[in-house]
Amino acid sequence: MSAHPDSRKTASAYILRVPKERRWLLHGVHKSTPFGEQKVAEPVPVFDHSKNVPLVVLASFEDGVITHVADGRKGASAGTGLVRLNLESLQRLQQPLSFETLLSYVPIRVRHHLARALNSGGKLPPKTLGAVVDALLELDPALAERLARFSDRRAQAIADLSASQRENLAIQKETVGVALEIAGVDRGELLQWMPSEAPGSFLDGLPEAYVREDVMLLSDFSTMPGFRALEGATHVAVKTFVDPYNSRNRLRVVMANRLGLEEQTGADLIYYNETYRSFVMVQYKAMEKGRDGPEFRWKAGDQLGDEISRMDRMLAELEKVEADVDPDGFRFSGNPFFLKFCSRVVFNPDDKGLFSGMYLPLGLWKDLVSGDRLKGARGGNVLTYGNVGRYLTNSEFVVLVSKAWVGTTIRQSQSLEPLIRSVLATGKTLTYAVESPPHRGAGLR
Repeated sequence: MSAHPDSRKTASAYILRVPKERRWLLHGVHKSTPFGEQKVAEPVPVFDHSKNVPLVVLASFEDGVITHVADGRKGASAGTGLVRLNLESLQRLQQPLSFETLLSYVPIRVRHHLARALNSGGKLPPKTLGAVVDALLELDPALAERLARFSDRRAQAIADLSASQRENLAIQKETVGVALEIAGVDRGELLQWMPSEAPGSFLDGLPEAYVREDVMLLSDFSTMPGFRALEGATHVAVKTFVDPYNSRNRLRVVMANRLGLEEQTGADLIYYNETYRSFVMVQYKAMEKGRDGPEFRWKAGDQLGDEISRMDRMLAELEKVEADVDPDGFRFSGNPFFLKFCSRVVFNPDDKGLFSGMYLPLGLWKDLVSGDRLKGARGGNVLTYGNVGRYLTNSEFVVLVSKAWVGTTIRQSQSLEPLIRSVLATGKTLTYAVESPPHRGAGLR
């Protein structure tokens, strides 16, 4: 597992010096648009930034001062060597902040980099961003809610997490992100994560998450299939995500575990589709850097073997259930178990993207192992992109699960509770995501 995110995929800031001839136009559009819908754009020199991570814009509508802050997004090409910088929710500072004042508040080590950006505009270096934000928060406390996630204090709190804590949070974040993608709910809310004093799961750091040590108090979730099995957890966090473009589209997520973040051993995702009453389970595994690319190695009798045996026992019970004749119970495959091998596991709360990797149905995994395809040069077990052959990508997996083309049948889904209990017994965090049914009978997303 890599300890640090790619600098291109970390939150950043852009100093925008608005040309005099454009100030009246941009500001006029801003003033005539209702708050929350304020969207303007300015062509700027091409810069490197991922669309999945936050970008704050510090805009100068007057010479020598920062006058506004906005949410930024890198847009389409605006001509040779230019790109559109889209600005949303443009907000005026309480008082314009002079460049000189801002420079005097940041540490000496970053003044040169900040001065250069203020002079010519452009993206701030990563190590300069936190210092600038801390200065802005001191000079204008009203910006706290908007800029806290960019501060050095937050970055230090993340850096203080141990390697195992970061890995557990990374995989937990991935489970929530995949669930949101399946449900068709925007993943932008993941970017609001802030470190908590004693996190038990990734959900603990999200706004409006409900954290309780006694699961029996969470009566609002008592109608979820298999919910009683969560009594075995000592830490439970719950949150309902609402699609900002369709309020009827909701995803309820429960994260439950029995151990502290440091002692946890990864995460499993159980996704329940209320529309078609079907669930799938995803087991996550981190690949390591190999000589020829990402690889996953395992040995007979290790943790993976125990986890496969657990899925086999559950599958044997599911296969005893009478066949389902309800059209909504039709599946391409009634095997609900998948493995996802992640190419690179990095905890980056500033990136709402999903890990690249490969999804393997349990049946395919077992065929690969028994067929000796996954053997290294010295006879060891190794999975790589080169020897696996077929696998499902993120988008392919999402399509199959979102309309329940794979997963348990309606009758099989009544057996969900034993599966939840078995996951909790492993020491992992269980992410249980339940998609509400806003659109029965719609086509594939």
